[in-house]
Amino acid sequence: MELKHYATTTPELLEIYKSLSRKTLISFTSINHYLYVENDCRTHFYNCITSEIETAVLLVDLLVENYPNIPVLQKLNFQTEEEMNNFLNNKLSVIANNIRENLFHRIFLRFESFARIIAKDQRKEEYSLLETLKKLTTHLNIDSKYQDFATLLIYTRNTVHFEGYHTKVSTNVDYNGVEYQFLQGKPLAFFNIKFVVYLIEEIDRFVLAIINSDIISKKVFIEHISTGITNNFID
Repeated sequence: MELKHYATTTPELLEIYKSLSRKTLISFTSINHYLYVENDCRTHFYNCITSEIETAVLLVDLLVENYPNIPVLQKLNFQTEEEMNNFLNNKLSVIANNIRENLFHRIFLRFESFARIIAKDQRKEEYSLLETLKKLTTHLNIDSKYQDFATLLIYTRNTVHFEGYHTKVSTNVDYNGVEYQFLQGKPLAFFNIKFVVYLIEEIDRFVLAIINSDIISKKVFIEHISTGITNNFID
């Protein structure tokens, strides 16, 4: 099977993450008129995902400015310049992929927490996240396309969780006019930086649809589970 990756330079990656950061910040700003307090789960969600994306921007910016001029790399010995270039290119690819996958996992974690808090508030939470999202979408009278998106998102997350391989029966998921194939025992042909950014942008739209729904927008306060917890760092 063909894996649809794209040759992307670190400066290009930096611009991709910066653009994503700007988009989510616009979304965050758009809900400010509701005047949610800091420990409201809606404010908490956007505080967290903007921080996660900003972290990715910082890490890629460091790569752009410093790679491969890093002391630990300078100490490595190579037989030829070709061997050195292959090692550096492969290592850079691994680092970039780790940043991408970590960002996806972190955003998914924040989204699941947000969705379950909203669903619990509305007495619609189920053990299955997919069933929770489907019930919540129906209950809030949100565009039914987000049920298909929930399926795509969760199938993708589960596949990435198993080192990028789909372990269950082969299936196709249709979303926004595109058919995504999940083939048993195979990696996802479409899991690349463009797709990850697309998923995060769709999560953002999904969350806004939930927040702006008639029922949720009228809620003055929906407490986040971290309320009252402080982090103290010990030297």
